[in-house]
Amino acid sequence: MASAVNLLVHPAAGMAAASALGLGLASQAFGIWLGAFNGASEVSQKLFQSFEGASGYDNGKAVAGKDASRPAKAASEPAKTHQPQALDKPSAPDDLKAITGVGPKLEMVLNGYGIWTYRQIAEWTDAEIAWMDDTLGFRGRIRRDDWVGQAAALQDGQRVK
Repeated sequence: MASAVNLLVHPAAGMAAASALGLGLASQAFGIWLGAFNGASEVSQKLFQSFEGASGYDNGKAVAGKDASRPAKAASEPAKTHQPQALDKPSAPDDLKAITGVGPKLEMVLNGYGIWTYRQIAEWTDAEIAWMDDTLGFRGRIRRDDWVGQAAALQDGQRVK
């Protein structure tokens, strides 16, 4: 404490100490504000992503393959998608990363939906593929990468390129 009192003896030293403390506090407050702003931005971005896909527009531009002039489906129309059958984790789950386009993180996501085996993916119906594609936001990637065909080949013990 004695050394802090010595800073206040000379006016320039006192001003420097006050400036350093003020700058430190201002930097800390700005960091807190910036972190809160970043968090709020991420949350709002996730919230509005679901609206982009439903509206046929992406940041004010029409999305290719979507007809924005076509009216939205009526609420009374039944959904043509449904979630694939989930399984409990088997004692020896398949390595879903062997499917082209499935990495470690996506494998964990699929496992979270109860997808553990090649057989499950090989048996997906069109409605289940559509549900998974919409849920994961892939816009047709499952069909483009032919996950069902790859899973069927892997289930039969064939290699996938």
